[in-house]
Amino acid sequence: MKFIKHLPNFLTICNALLGSFALFVLFIDSLEFYGDDKYLFVILLVFFAAIFDYLDGFFAKILNIKSKIGSQLDSFSDLISFAIVPTFLVIDFISENEYPTYLKLLPLLIIICSIYRLSKFNVLESSIHFKGLPTPANALFFLGFPSFIFSLSELILVSIIIFFSFLLISNFKFYSFKSFKNKDEKRFLLVLILIELPVIILSFVKRVEFASLLSYMVLVYIISCFLISGINKQASSN
Repeated sequence: MKFIKHLPNFLTICNALLGSFALFVLFIDSLEFYGDDKYLFVILLVFFAAIFDYLDGFFAKILNIKSKIGSQLDSFSDLISFAIVPTFLVIDFISENEYPTYLKLLPLLIIICSIYRLSKFNVLESSIHFKGLPTPANALFFLGFPSFIFSLSELILVSIIIFFSFLLISNFKFYSFKSFKNKDEKRFLLVLILIELPVIILSFVKRVEFASLLSYMVLVYIISCFLISGINKQASSN
């Protein structure tokens, strides 16, 4: 029974370990991971880190376990897996392609904004919704960079990094998957499914790579959140 009390923190540490190993794979050339294989391995590690990140909160709620150490562990683990890893993956992607040298510094903005986002999350009262784009969603989007089916110009790349960094520190309402009890949350889930399902089906038909699919799914999640927020504002103004 003692282990059960530490299960959420154990899952959080697993998140951090997967993120750390992803960095190891990204930087150690002697492992002989080349091209897309290296990126795919990193992406899978971060994807499973995101699953552990969800499970630690899930079991903490189910077991009614709350601790200050747990919240700090969660933030530091998220910083590794969902800020540092995607940032250096983007830097590595920029280095592998013909982009200006200054662009290698721009992705560091993701880390800065993620630190602010995680700090804000720690001091705000607990809520079933997020203020600002969650760091796991942001990370999963950027992990798809190496396998995008369209080329990224310098301007588009700069715009994407700045826009998503802004979303991290914004006060926009983003829905979580903790509860779907009220009409607002059920409406969001319905819109998400209606948009997400065709994207997933089309991705399989077109044989879109797993990493790109994650990016598209995050985009659909963001669009769905904005749509429901816009509908709610319109309804309240009337």
